Amino acid sequence: MTANRTLARLERILLLVPWLLEHPGADVYEVTDRFDLTREELSDDLDVLGYCGLPGYGGGDLVEASIVGDRVTVRMADFFRRPLRLSVREAVTLLLAAHALAGIEGFPESADLRRAVDKLEAALGGSPAGGPPARVAIDLRTPGDEHLPVLRTAVEAGEVVHLVYRSASKAETTSRDVEPWALVGWRGSWYLQAWCRLARAPRDFRLDRMRAVRPTGERGARARPAEQPGPAYVPAPDDPVVVLDLDPAVWWVEEWAVVDAIEERGDVHRVTLRTAEPEWVARLVLRVGTGARVVAPAVLAERVGALAREALDRYEPRGS
Repeated sequence: MTANRTLARLERILLLVPWLLEHPGADVYEVTDRFDLTREELSDDLDVLGYCGLPGYGGGDLVEASIVGDRVTVRMADFFRRPLRLSVREAVTLLLAAHALAGIEGFPESADLRRAVDKLEAALGGSPAGGPPARVAIDLRTPGDEHLPVLRTAVEAGEVVHLVYRSASKAETTSRDVEPWALVGWRGSWYLQAWCRLARAPRDFRLDRMRAVRPTGERGARARPAEQPGPAYVPAPDDPVVVLDLDPAVWWVEEWAVVDAIEERGDVHRVTLRTAEPEWVARLVLRVGTGARVVAPAVLAERVGALAREALDRYEPRGS
């Protein structure tokens, strides 16, 4: 849980600073409304910026941010005004990231991004014969990206979409009609936020789990909620509690999942979490093998054992 909150805060600050620089003296209520913050949270974020800068830590070395009355101001440290000097590795990394972003299917091309790519390619040098700058080709398309154009059109038109969807938590494939509201990028994956007619509730659908997408031509009637949370899973207070012991090789689980508590027991981390669908935890434990062990509930440990026996039965005759 702590890692998730820290990442979310970092993402927010990275969006907040450029916006404040483009809107000097912005009204604090406009900022809190735009970024869904309280005034106290905004003040805490600006306080973090005060520690960003280079050694020296005098005037001009650190970012200056403040709230004066109802106005928010940010002044970047002086070193941000100096010409940017990139190593070859840094320049190539930026270039690859820019190509990856520009290559997302269904996204309009950005003139600013194109100019930045041209400058990076020119800085990296041209061909030995004095020809055009060397260009980098990269293809980072992932499963599900092919659905972006159809879903983007459906979101803009408010058109109902028929999905064949594979649920990771329930390990089942279903067909359903959904009323799409938005496409959201979250931690390297695309999600469709929509009203699901099968579940009769709002749902988030990962594009790489969509087996088929078909517009129906029908207009959706359900309006998007005024406050639609992101696709991050938020456990309910009454969800079943799961306790796992994790060896060092699988400590990544405690950062990847939404956990309530982490207790260090030497080289073993005991993790407590809640989930409405314990099935995905059982499959996760089976996937990581002996690095994770179910402490509670007992029924979950039994389910892991049953899944393991089912897997073995596919390779060994019964009774062997």
